[in-house]
Amino acid sequence: MSRDRLRFELLSEESLARIEETAYRLLAEVGISLQHGPAREMLHGHGCRVQSERLFIPRQVVEWALANVTPYADYLTMAGQPAFRLGDGQIRFHNGGGPPFVYDLETGQRRAARLQDVVDMTRVLDALPNVDVVMPLFFPEDVPPQLMALAATEVTLRYSRKPVMGAAVDKPEQVTFMLELAAACCGGLAQFRQRPTMSVYISPVSPLIFTEDVTAAIMAVAESGAGFHSLPAPSLGATGPITVAGALAQQQAEVLASFVIAAAARPGTPVVYCSRINPIDLRTAMSAWGGPEVGLAGAAVAQLARRLGLPADVYGLCTSATRLDPQLAYERLANAIMPALAGADIMSGAGTLDSGLAGSLELAVIDDEIISLLKQIVGGVSVNDETLAFAVMQDVIPRDGVFLSELHTVEQMRRGALWLPGVSEREGGSAGGGAGVVGRARTRAREILQTHQVEPLPEDVSRHLAEIMAQARQELVSD
Repeated sequence: MSRDRLRFELLSEESLARIEETAYRLLAEVGISLQHGPAREMLHGHGCRVQSERLFIPRQVVEWALANVTPYADYLTMAGQPAFRLGDGQIRFHNGGGPPFVYDLETGQRRAARLQDVVDMTRVLDALPNVDVVMPLFFPEDVPPQLMALAATEVTLRYSRKPVMGAAVDKPEQVTFMLELAAACCGGLAQFRQRPTMSVYISPVSPLIFTEDVTAAIMAVAESGAGFHSLPAPSLGATGPITVAGALAQQQAEVLASFVIAAAARPGTPVVYCSRINPIDLRTAMSAWGGPEVGLAGAAVAQLARRLGLPADVYGLCTSATRLDPQLAYERLANAIMPALAGADIMSGAGTLDSGLAGSLELAVIDDEIISLLKQIVGGVSVNDETLAFAVMQDVIPRDGVFLSELHTVEQMRRGALWLPGVSEREGGSAGGGAGVVGRARTRAREILQTHQVEPLPEDVSRHLAEIMAQARQELVSD
């Protein structure tokens, strides 16, 4: 059913322009800490001013960079088949990534995540109809630290046939191996460079710090042809100003500086503008990802990215709650609905709780339900001859006034006229059996693990992945 996307504007054009202007001033007058010598030399050649390790980026250099990056909009399966294109009026969703803990599906207890948990979560996410992209959710503790991101990405490639994003990395050697894994699934590095099937997240260190490793990783992604998600995460009052407006300006400067590095490394690099602004609880100095500032920042970034002609990847399915309770529900929906309505292209966070420190398989099932609800809301109301239904009313009202058995009702339901939940309770009384949403989601997760089969990779691809991981272990893991 074709609909005009429901959208609201959080910030005025004047406010957006002031945020942009402040970001330009930060880059030109305050500069970035760029700890990579060759990158400083490269950008000095593009017109930036260098003072020790500090690089000052004039506005014209940023404008040059923006003209020399491209939107990363076409998402492909790992085999190279088209999946969807951002900017088509719909919103997409992917899971969160990086938690070291999992809430065990059987015991409900929080424990350190293992590689098998990445496998199980990937299989669940692959089966859920409303999750559009899968990335490794956990950093497994039973894998050497140097291999966590790579091992988690490898099993995600093995157990999902949806588009896959790699785990966040911060070292260039991780980029090399991760993209070799992706290339093995789509026919080789030449094919990957022509049509990249994976994008990579790299986080500058707030405020405005680009370490040697992070800078080298950005350059490696750009040179590979992969999509680059710049992922700064300033904490309000800690690594960024306590005001959302100030943090937005700083984050914009960090994202733009990332794009300057990427464009200089390889003009044409496909990029995504990401937002991970988060508040802290000043009583504990801990990040509090359930605060509404996450959603407000995401809504603003949807507008800022749109002004640059770039996709916006924001956080929204987030909470500070440590259990599946009402706090989780209202924080999650409050933070997701704002950027969804503001026009974000893709939203992160499915399956994570406890301020991003833990993941839960049953929560992933619940999030799939929330996502379906959000997609229905964002889809708005379609108004045309069929939906106005005058001819149907003209026939039914004088006859018996009952629309239930009409062909029009059946056809419109098939087209999504009404939202139909999967695990939410609607029966009333004791008809639901008393399991509640969490119980039904837990049952659904178990059913998926028992029945959902992912088509195995071709034998030669599977063998190649194993060879790449063996080489990575040999080169990256110290004895």
